[in-house]
Amino acid sequence: MKKFCILFVLFIISGVSICNAQQETRSYRPGTVTFADGTRVNGLIRTFDTMPWYNQRYIWFIDSASYAANPNVKGKKYRADDMQTYQIGNVIFDKVHYVNTENLQLKSLGSNDHMMERLTIGRITSHRFYDYPPDTYGDSGTEEKIERDEAQRKNDLLKGYKILCVKDGEGKQQNAFDIDLLKLLEDVPSVQEKFQSGGYGNQPVVAHKGLAAKMIAMAKKATFKEEEATAIIAAFNDFNVQSAPAK
Repeated sequence: MKKFCILFVLFIISGVSICNAQQETRSYRPGTVTFADGTRVNGLIRTFDTMPWYNQRYIWFIDSASYAANPNVKGKKYRADDMQTYQIGNVIFDKVHYVNTENLQLKSLGSNDHMMERLTIGRITSHRFYDYPPDTYGDSGTEEKIERDEAQRKNDLLKGYKILCVKDGEGKQQNAFDIDLLKLLEDVPSVQEKFQSGGYGNQPVVAHKGLAAKMIAMAKKATFKEEEATAIIAAFNDFNVQSAPAK
């Protein structure tokens, strides 16, 4: 394939973002939507398979009655403002208010409500949150380079998710990867000690580390993020089971 150099400046605003999203593979699955007025309706839900950040903004839904009457009926688009929750299989998505101050974007100014995947519920409630693609960015070089850069941006979004958590329903959402989890878990010493020792498969937590040790620990967390995420969720679940609700 003949290579050629081009100067490529891509402006991603809401309309272009939707066009890109429409190229993504999507599929309908059985599920349930709880709408803003509390009505629960069963049907088929269509989501994005490899661009989960769009599922935080909207879904397509066909209610069971409409599908029974016409299997070729088209789905209707529902945004976060229209729903309280939706569920596909065992996975529940809750509407969560969160202002991502690290990545403020024009398309986020209208609403800071997102449909986030629920990870734990109880005294510590947590959800998975993906950042959105940038409103604008520039790129240049060969066609192959631009495609690689676009793939890298997508991969960074997939790997860069946050586990947002709040304890006892108080305060703002915090990213579990960035906070003192030993402090968060202190009400249940057995869970706290297990997490500190790496008993959940996480990197052991060492108190009073020097700068070099902290940098090494951060690098390990980034490398083993999936293991860290699994450990955090397991610790939160154990905490919720073993800790009585706050009064």
